[in-house]
Amino acid sequence: MPAKALDRHQWTLRFKNHKTTILLFATQNESFESIKERLLEAIKGTGRSDINGAQVPANTDQIILGVPVDSNNDSKGWIDLEIPELNGEDGKSSKKTSVLNSSPLGAGLKDGAILAFKFRKERSQDDEMDIDDTDWDVVMPTFEEAVADQDEDENEDKDEE
Repeated sequence: MPAKALDRHQWTLRFKNHKTTILLFATQNESFESIKERLLEAIKGTGRSDINGAQVPANTDQIILGVPVDSNNDSKGWIDLEIPELNGEDGKSSKKTSVLNSSPLGAGLKDGAILAFKFRKERSQDDEMDIDDTDWDVVMPTFEEAVADQDEDENEDKDEE
């Protein structure tokens, strides 16, 4: 079967949670709702029920996406991708989200972009969903860790011989 022709409008997006990375192909204008559905499908397809102790949710409403504060330095942290719009005079936020962050292109992402994902946590008191705004559990490998892992793999190979 011949290789599928590359679509220049199709991007690779990297989704990270703790040490887990999931690659998804998405078109520039695909909605984040659709992307979250495919992300959840990919997570469930691995057979995992949790990621680093966080239960995999039943639906996409419980998935929160984030982008790096500084795309050149992910150690500066992550911010929620969904920015609630403010209502005119009173300044209160509404459930409606901005058109600017409804797709990868609208959010200013590029091919190969890294997004963090986390799951909403349930409150035990009143059964409302709670968003933990501060904790984005994303572990990015460092060069030193990659070299150490490679050295360990080489030593294991020598021991097997």
